[in-house]
Amino acid sequence: MAHDAPVLVLDGPPGAGKTSLLARMVCALGDDAMWLTEPNSRLATGLSAPVHPSPAGHTLWFLRHELDKARAMRRLVTDEATRLLIADRNHLGALAYCYATHAEDSSLPYTVARDFYARRIAPELPETVLTAILLVSPDQSLTRRGKVAELPRWKQWFDTSLLQRLYTFYTDIAPTLCPTPPAIINTDGATPEAVLAQVAGLLVDAGLDQTARRLTSAAAPAPRPPLDEHFTDAYNQLGGLEALGHPFTPAIAHRGDTVQLCQLGALHRDPAGHARLWNPLADPSRRAA
Repeated sequence: MAHDAPVLVLDGPPGAGKTSLLARMVCALGDDAMWLTEPNSRLATGLSAPVHPSPAGHTLWFLRHELDKARAMRRLVTDEATRLLIADRNHLGALAYCYATHAEDSSLPYTVARDFYARRIAPELPETVLTAILLVSPDQSLTRRGKVAELPRWKQWFDTSLLQRLYTFYTDIAPTLCPTPPAIINTDGATPEAVLAQVAGLLVDAGLDQTARRLTSAAAPAPRPPLDEHFTDAYNQLGGLEALGHPFTPAIAHRGDTVQLCQLGALHRDPAGHARLWNPLADPSRRAA
């Protein structure tokens, strides 16, 4: 009988606690899990780079990336070593952006992006996809993130009106754009343990009782860990904070190699000491993420 691991997608507005949850899952589940980091067009090169340096071109890149990811998931979930595949965002993030900006910055119209999902992406998604939408109110989102953008290009994600439109999208529209009904978790006033328990319940419902127990019994990793010295050169060559954001896991051993996850990408180091960006969609021979 074919093995098809469940796919757990984590999505939601900025500040909902998605990154902290992902860090906890990655550190707790170890070799049993694979993960796909948040899409990052800045790190795409060659034929995989955006075809046009405009907001619309970048939005189309995100949608095409999700199409490639959906196709890759069908291969990745059959890996016998993988109990769970975790995706940091999916098509919902691109659709949320189009909906919230109202094409004010020449991004793709929302209806175009939605139709691309329905016609191209949805038919490619594995049947085992589960979605957890983490919600947070605009006020809480701003408070949790310090109310001021660390870098100028992140400033739009601190606009209250845009955050409100994102909240509306994830509350009212996103559930209709998931392959199966999502788990919607309101994180306002919720402890990390309470959020973790709800996600663990979703895994139990998918038949992953042991995985859920491992997740809830593991200690939370330290917040904002330092960049491992073995990844310093690769991190800087790829664009540093501007391109990758901050690390959110320590460097961890994973299937014979070493990985460290950042906000906008993952770094990988093989036993020979070669460090590089990790892209499981472009490298079918690897089984880590």
